[in-house]
Amino acid sequence: MMRSDKRSVIAASFVLLSIGSAAYLTVVTVNYLNYYPALGQIYLRADSVSIVPGSNESMIDSRVSVWNPTDYAGFRLGDVIVALSFHVNDTNATIFGEVHLVQTENVGVQLDPHSTVSRDLTMQLNPENASSFASFISSYAGRVVATVILTVQIITFLNTVTGRDYYTATQDLPLGIQLA
Repeated sequence: MMRSDKRSVIAASFVLLSIGSAAYLTVVTVNYLNYYPALGQIYLRADSVSIVPGSNESMIDSRVSVWNPTDYAGFRLGDVIVALSFHVNDTNATIFGEVHLVQTENVGVQLDPHSTVSRDLTMQLNPENASSFASFISSYAGRVVATVILTVQIITFLNTVTGRDYYTATQDLPLGIQLA
């Protein structure tokens, strides 16, 4: 009698292990099938570019977002890179057009399915650039437009084979001033 109980427990254990393995493999396979379509659907944008109050135009904050509208779970954010230049519409007035201001931040968080990750990247200008920028802002008050080149590094399970994926978006946004 004891012998058949052991066999029943062992048989039941293997059945449960098989069912669990099959369920796990099904979930992983469905997620993998979403991988390639999801690569083309990642959306990134610059939400705002503004002068940090009290900084005498020496600090610029860029709010950026990355959105995964898909069912794929397995994306991770690496570096987020913001390159900025400024211009005034209907004029030739530009600043930092040839040599963009660049800020990089390693975000390093998971980009879950149907989720958005947002970050503020704050750029500190050196005294020379801050002086030029303050003069540009005062000359064209309220009319300055920021050109944002946003590059986001997406890390996936295939990075060791294919390398990291980079997504880029360019936007023009009005330069704002943050409220304290």
